[in-house]
Amino acid sequence: MREFPAHRLRCLRALLICIPLCLMAGSARADAFPTERPIRLLTPYGAGGGIDIAARILSAVAEPHLGTRVDVVNMPGAGGLNAAMFTLDAKPDGYTLMISDYGPLITLPLREDTDYGPEDWTPVFQITEIAPTFVVHPDFPEPTLPGVMAAAAREPGRLHATHGAFMSSSHLPLLRLEQISELRMNHVPTLGGGETLQFLLASIVSLAVTNSSSIASAVEGGSVAPVAVATRQRIPELPETPTLLELGYDVVMPVWYTIFAPADVPEPRRRELAARIASAFDTERARSLAARASITLSGTDYDSLQQAYADTVATVTATISALQNP
Repeated sequence: MREFPAHRLRCLRALLICIPLCLMAGSARADAFPTERPIRLLTPYGAGGGIDIAARILSAVAEPHLGTRVDVVNMPGAGGLNAAMFTLDAKPDGYTLMISDYGPLITLPLREDTDYGPEDWTPVFQITEIAPTFVVHPDFPEPTLPGVMAAAAREPGRLHATHGAFMSSSHLPLLRLEQISELRMNHVPTLGGGETLQFLLASIVSLAVTNSSSIASAVEGGSVAPVAVATRQRIPELPETPTLLELGYDVVMPVWYTIFAPADVPEPRRRELAARIASAFDTERARSLAARASITLSGTDYDSLQQAYADTVATVTATISALQNP
Protein backbone atom coordinates (compact mmCIF):
# COMPACT_ATOMS: atom_id res chain seq x y z
CA MET A 1 0.00 0.00 0.00
CA ARG A 2 1.35 3.37 -0.98
CA GLU A 3 2.14 5.67 1.96
CA PHE A 4 0.75 9.19 2.03
CA PRO A 5 3.66 11.66 1.90
CA ALA A 6 4.50 13.12 5.32
CA HIS A 7 4.41 16.72 4.14
CA ARG A 8 0.90 16.21 2.76
CA LEU A 9 -0.24 14.69 6.05
CA ARG A 10 1.05 17.78 7.83
CA CYS A 11 -0.85 20.02 5.42
CA LEU A 12 -4.02 17.99 5.85
CA ARG A 13 -3.78 18.17 9.64
CA ALA A 14 -3.28 21.94 9.48
CA LEU A 15 -6.25 22.27 7.16
CA LEU A 16 -8.47 20.22 9.48
CA ILE A 17 -7.47 22.46 12.39
CA CYS A 18 -8.06 25.68 10.43
CA ILE A 19 -11.52 24.80 9.11
CA PRO A 20 -13.34 24.94 12.50
CA LEU A 21 -11.36 28.02 13.49
CA CYS A 22 -12.45 29.77 10.32
CA LEU A 23 -16.04 28.72 10.91
CA MET A 24 -15.87 30.06 14.46
CA ALA A 25 -14.42 33.35 13.24
CA GLY A 26 -17.16 33.67 10.63
CA SER A 27 -19.79 32.99 13.25
CA ALA A 28 -18.25 35.57 15.59
CA ARG A 29 -18.35 38.15 12.81
CA ALA A 30 -21.99 37.32 12.14
CA ASP A 31 -22.83 37.68 15.84
CA ALA A 32 -20.82 40.88 16.33
CA PHE A 33 -22.98 43.89 17.07
CA PRO A 34 -22.84 46.60 16.13
CA THR A 35 -20.61 46.35 13.08
CA GLU A 36 -19.58 49.14 10.71
CA ARG A 37 -23.05 49.00 9.18
CA PRO A 38 -24.82 52.33 9.96
CA ILE A 39 -27.72 52.45 12.40
CA ARG A 40 -30.83 54.21 11.10
CA LEU A 41 -32.63 56.37 13.66
CA LEU A 42 -36.14 57.26 12.50
CA THR A 43 -37.89 60.35 13.84
CA PRO A 44 -41.62 60.85 13.22
CA TYR A 45 -41.24 64.63 12.95
CA GLY A 46 -39.58 67.11 10.62
CA ALA A 47 -36.17 68.68 11.02
CA GLY A 48 -35.53 71.36 13.61
CA GLY A 49 -37.83 70.25 16.43
CA GLY A 50 -36.76 69.06 19.86
CA ILE A 51 -36.75 65.35 19.02
CA ASP A 52 -34.81 65.95 15.81
CA ILE A 53 -32.21 68.00 17.71
CA ALA A 54 -31.86 65.26 20.34
CA ALA A 55 -31.39 62.66 17.60
CA ARG A 56 -28.68 64.72 15.94
CA ILE A 57 -26.79 65.07 19.21
CA LEU A 58 -26.56 61.28 19.30
CA SER A 59 -25.52 61.22 15.65
CA ALA A 60 -22.72 63.68 16.42
CA VAL A 61 -21.24 61.65 19.29
CA ALA A 62 -22.15 58.05 18.45
CA GLU A 63 -19.40 56.62 16.27
CA PRO A 64 -16.54 56.28 18.79
CA HIS A 65 -18.88 54.48 21.18
CA LEU A 66 -21.08 52.42 18.87
CA GLY A 67 -18.37 51.60 16.36
CA THR A 68 -20.55 52.90 13.55
CA ARG A 69 -22.40 56.04 12.61
CA VAL A 70 -26.03 56.84 13.39
CA ASP A 71 -28.00 58.23 10.44
CA VAL A 72 -31.02 60.34 11.41
CA VAL A 73 -33.98 59.82 9.07
CA ASN A 74 -36.87 62.30 9.33
CA MET A 75 -40.13 60.65 8.31
CA PRO A 76 -43.02 62.93 9.32
CA GLY A 77 -46.63 62.25 8.46
CA ALA A 78 -49.77 60.46 9.63
CA GLY A 79 -49.16 61.40 13.25
CA GLY A 80 -46.00 59.33 13.41
CA LEU A 81 -47.50 56.24 11.76
CA ASN A 82 -45.14 56.36 8.76
CA ALA A 83 -41.96 56.29 10.84
CA ALA A 84 -43.37 53.70 13.24
CA MET A 85 -44.35 51.26 10.50
CA PHE A 86 -41.04 51.68 8.69
CA THR A 87 -39.18 50.85 11.90
CA LEU A 88 -41.35 47.85 12.73
CA ASP A 89 -41.18 46.49 9.17
CA ALA A 90 -37.37 46.51 9.18
CA LYS A 91 -35.37 43.42 10.11
CA PRO A 92 -35.35 43.23 13.94
CA ASP A 93 -31.56 43.31 14.23
CA GLY A 94 -31.05 46.58 16.11
CA TYR A 95 -29.94 48.58 13.09
CA THR A 96 -33.27 50.39 12.68
CA LEU A 97 -34.47 52.35 15.70
CA MET A 98 -36.93 55.15 16.37
CA ILE A 99 -36.70 58.22 18.60
CA SER A 100 -40.04 59.59 19.72
CA ASP A 101 -42.25 60.95 22.43
CA TYR A 102 -45.14 58.75 23.51
CA GLY A 103 -47.70 60.09 21.03
CA PRO A 104 -46.97 57.89 17.98
CA LEU A 105 -46.18 54.80 20.07
CA ILE A 106 -48.93 54.88 22.69
CA THR A 107 -51.59 57.52 22.05
CA LEU A 108 -51.98 56.92 18.31
CA PRO A 109 -52.60 53.14 18.44
CA LEU A 110 -54.97 53.57 21.38
CA ARG A 111 -57.05 56.08 19.43
CA GLU A 112 -56.88 54.66 15.92
CA ASP A 113 -56.79 51.31 14.15
CA THR A 114 -53.08 50.73 13.58
CA ASP A 115 -51.10 47.55 12.89
CA TYR A 116 -49.16 47.90 16.14
CA GLY A 117 -49.67 48.71 19.79
CA PRO A 118 -47.58 49.99 22.71
CA GLU A 119 -46.48 46.41 23.44
CA ASP A 120 -44.61 46.26 20.12
CA TRP A 121 -41.94 48.66 21.38
CA THR A 122 -39.17 48.50 23.95
CA PRO A 123 -37.43 51.65 25.20
CA VAL A 124 -33.65 51.52 24.85
CA PHE A 125 -32.42 54.91 26.07
CA GLN A 126 -34.09 58.06 27.32
CA ILE A 127 -32.31 61.23 26.24
CA THR A 128 -34.39 63.73 28.18
CA GLU A 129 -37.63 64.18 30.09
CA ILE A 130 -39.73 67.34 29.89
CA ALA A 131 -42.38 68.30 32.43
CA PRO A 132 -45.91 69.25 31.38
CA THR A 133 -46.39 72.33 33.56
CA PHE A 134 -49.62 73.86 34.81
CA VAL A 135 -49.34 77.66 34.92
CA VAL A 136 -51.65 80.55 35.75
CA HIS A 137 -51.52 84.31 35.37
CA PRO A 138 -49.98 85.93 38.47
CA ASP A 139 -53.21 87.94 38.88
CA PHE A 140 -55.28 84.79 39.36
CA PRO A 141 -57.08 85.22 42.73
CA GLU A 142 -55.27 82.23 44.29
CA PRO A 143 -52.30 81.33 42.05
CA THR A 144 -51.96 77.73 43.22
CA LEU A 145 -53.36 74.48 41.88
CA PRO A 146 -55.73 74.12 44.88
CA GLY A 147 -56.92 77.63 44.06
CA VAL A 148 -57.56 76.66 40.45
CA MET A 149 -59.42 73.50 41.46
CA ALA A 150 -61.54 75.43 43.95
CA ALA A 151 -62.49 77.94 41.24
CA ALA A 152 -63.37 75.08 38.87
CA ALA A 153 -65.54 73.50 41.57
CA ARG A 154 -67.40 76.74 42.24
CA GLU A 155 -68.26 77.26 38.56
CA PRO A 156 -68.18 73.90 36.75
CA GLY A 157 -67.34 74.18 33.05
CA ARG A 158 -66.70 77.93 33.15
CA LEU A 159 -62.99 78.06 33.92
CA HIS A 160 -61.02 78.12 30.64
CA ALA A 161 -57.85 76.04 30.27
CA THR A 162 -55.57 75.99 27.25
CA HIS A 163 -53.19 73.33 25.97
CA GLY A 164 -51.65 72.09 22.72
CA ALA A 165 -53.41 69.98 20.14
CA PHE A 166 -56.17 67.53 21.03
CA MET A 167 -54.71 64.44 22.75
CA SER A 168 -51.25 66.00 22.81
CA SER A 169 -48.80 65.58 25.68
CA SER A 170 -50.07 68.83 27.21
CA HIS A 171 -53.74 67.91 26.78
CA LEU A 172 -53.65 64.41 28.30
CA PRO A 173 -52.41 65.49 31.77
CA LEU A 174 -55.24 68.03 31.96
CA LEU A 175 -57.76 65.36 30.96
CA ARG A 176 -56.37 62.98 33.58
CA LEU A 177 -56.55 65.65 36.28
CA GLU A 178 -60.20 66.28 35.43
CA GLN A 179 -61.00 62.56 35.49
CA ILE A 180 -59.43 62.08 38.91
CA SER A 181 -60.89 65.24 40.44
CA GLU A 182 -64.28 64.85 38.70
CA LEU A 183 -64.10 68.52 37.77
CA ARG A 184 -64.57 69.94 34.28
CA MET A 185 -63.02 72.94 32.58
CA ASN A 186 -63.63 74.56 29.21
CA HIS A 187 -60.72 73.47 26.99
CA VAL A 188 -59.12 75.82 24.47
CA PRO A 189 -56.67 73.97 22.16
CA THR A 190 -53.82 75.89 20.53
CA LEU A 191 -51.09 75.26 17.98
CA GLY A 192 -48.45 74.85 20.67
CA GLY A 193 -46.37 76.43 23.41
CA GLY A 194 -46.10 79.98 22.04
CA GLU A 195 -49.79 80.38 21.36
CA THR A 196 -50.68 78.67 24.64
CA LEU A 197 -48.61 81.23 26.51
CA GLN A 198 -50.15 84.13 24.57
CA PHE A 199 -53.67 83.02 25.51
CA LEU A 200 -52.69 82.99 29.18
CA LEU A 201 -50.90 86.35 29.10
CA ALA A 202 -53.91 87.93 27.38
CA SER A 203 -56.17 86.51 30.14
CA ILE A 204 -58.22 84.62 27.54
CA VAL A 205 -57.81 81.57 29.79
CA SER A 206 -57.16 81.08 33.50
CA LEU A 207 -54.95 77.99 33.24
CA ALA A 208 -52.43 76.75 30.70
CA VAL A 209 -50.63 73.43 30.35
CA THR A 210 -47.40 73.51 28.41
CA ASN A 211 -43.87 72.13 28.49
CA SER A 212 -41.57 73.60 31.10
CA SER A 213 -39.00 74.51 28.44
CA SER A 214 -41.43 76.84 26.66
CA ILE A 215 -42.15 79.03 29.70
CA ALA A 216 -38.69 79.45 31.24
CA SER A 217 -38.28 83.14 30.36
CA ALA A 218 -41.91 83.95 31.26
CA VAL A 219 -41.48 82.34 34.69
CA GLU A 220 -38.20 84.17 35.24
CA GLY A 221 -39.84 87.46 34.27
CA GLY A 222 -42.79 86.85 36.59
CA SER A 223 -45.41 87.02 33.84
CA VAL A 224 -46.71 83.51 34.62
CA ALA A 225 -46.90 81.47 37.81
CA PRO A 226 -46.25 77.70 37.65
CA VAL A 227 -48.53 75.79 40.02
CA ALA A 228 -47.77 72.09 39.34
CA VAL A 229 -45.77 69.70 37.18
CA ALA A 230 -46.93 66.31 35.88
CA THR A 231 -43.73 64.43 36.77
CA ARG A 232 -42.88 62.00 39.55
CA GLN A 233 -40.42 64.39 41.16
CA ARG A 234 -39.93 68.15 41.15
CA ILE A 235 -37.79 69.43 38.31
CA PRO A 236 -34.53 71.39 38.71
CA GLU A 237 -35.83 74.31 36.64
CA LEU A 238 -38.80 74.83 38.98
CA PRO A 239 -37.69 73.57 42.40
CA GLU A 240 -40.47 75.41 44.25
CA THR A 241 -43.25 74.02 42.07
CA PRO A 242 -44.95 70.91 43.50
CA THR A 243 -45.80 67.81 41.54
CA LEU A 244 -49.41 66.83 41.02
CA LEU A 245 -48.60 63.76 43.12
CA GLU A 246 -47.65 65.98 46.05
CA LEU A 247 -50.97 67.78 45.70
CA GLY A 248 -52.91 64.53 45.85
CA TYR A 249 -53.46 63.84 42.15
CA ASP A 250 -51.92 60.71 40.63
CA VAL A 251 -50.98 62.33 37.33
CA VAL A 252 -47.47 61.42 36.17
CA MET A 253 -47.23 62.01 32.42
CA PRO A 254 -43.82 63.44 31.50
CA VAL A 255 -42.84 64.06 27.91
CA TRP A 256 -39.75 62.09 27.02
CA TYR A 257 -37.45 61.87 24.04
CA THR A 258 -36.62 58.17 24.03
CA ILE A 259 -34.92 55.82 21.60
CA PHE A 260 -37.00 52.70 20.94
CA ALA A 261 -36.35 49.34 19.35
CA PRO A 262 -39.05 47.01 18.08
CA ALA A 263 -39.86 44.53 20.85
CA ASP A 264 -38.66 41.59 18.74
CA VAL A 265 -35.08 42.88 18.65
CA PRO A 266 -33.20 40.42 20.89
CA GLU A 267 -32.79 41.58 24.49
CA PRO A 268 -28.96 41.32 24.47
CA ARG A 269 -28.82 43.67 21.50
CA ARG A 270 -31.16 46.16 23.16
CA ARG A 271 -29.01 46.18 26.27
CA GLU A 272 -25.84 46.51 24.20
CA LEU A 273 -27.33 49.51 22.42
CA ALA A 274 -28.42 51.03 25.73
CA ALA A 275 -24.94 50.72 27.22
CA ARG A 276 -23.17 52.12 24.16
CA ILE A 277 -25.60 55.02 23.72
CA ALA A 278 -25.27 55.84 27.43
CA SER A 279 -21.50 55.92 26.98
CA ALA A 280 -21.87 58.29 24.02
CA PHE A 281 -24.00 60.71 26.03
CA ASP A 282 -21.66 60.53 29.03
CA THR A 283 -19.15 62.77 27.28
CA GLU A 284 -18.28 66.45 27.45
CA ARG A 285 -19.20 66.91 23.81
CA ALA A 286 -22.68 65.44 24.29
CA ARG A 287 -23.25 67.54 27.41
CA SER A 288 -22.08 70.66 25.59
CA LEU A 289 -24.33 70.05 22.58
CA ALA A 290 -27.28 69.32 24.88
CA ALA A 291 -26.69 72.48 26.92
CA ARG A 292 -26.58 74.59 23.75
CA ALA A 293 -29.94 73.10 22.77
CA SER A 294 -31.37 73.62 26.30
CA ILE A 295 -31.77 69.86 26.70
CA THR A 296 -31.30 68.37 30.17
CA LEU A 297 -29.94 64.84 29.78
CA SER A 298 -31.82 62.21 31.79
CA GLY A 299 -29.53 59.28 32.49
CA THR A 300 -32.34 56.81 33.28
CA ASP A 301 -31.00 53.24 33.49
CA TYR A 302 -32.35 50.53 31.18
CA ASP A 303 -34.42 48.60 33.71
CA SER A 304 -35.99 51.71 35.27
CA LEU A 305 -36.86 52.87 31.77
CA GLN A 306 -38.90 49.72 31.15
CA GLN A 307 -41.02 50.46 34.23
CA ALA A 308 -41.40 54.13 33.31
CA TYR A 309 -42.66 53.12 29.87
CA ALA A 310 -45.11 50.62 31.36
CA ASP A 311 -46.39 53.30 33.75
CA THR A 312 -46.91 55.76 30.88
CA VAL A 313 -48.76 53.13 28.84
CA ALA A 314 -51.04 52.41 31.80
CA THR A 315 -51.80 56.09 32.48
CA VAL A 316 -52.43 57.04 28.85
CA THR A 317 -54.58 53.93 28.38
CA ALA A 318 -56.68 54.80 31.44
CA THR A 319 -57.09 58.40 30.27
CA ILE A 320 -58.20 57.51 26.75
CA SER A 321 -60.40 54.65 27.95
CA ALA A 322 -62.24 57.02 30.30
CA LEU A 323 -62.91 59.34 27.36
CA GLN A 324 -64.16 56.54 25.14
CA ASN A 325 -66.29 55.01 27.90
CA PRO A 326 -67.57 57.93 30.01
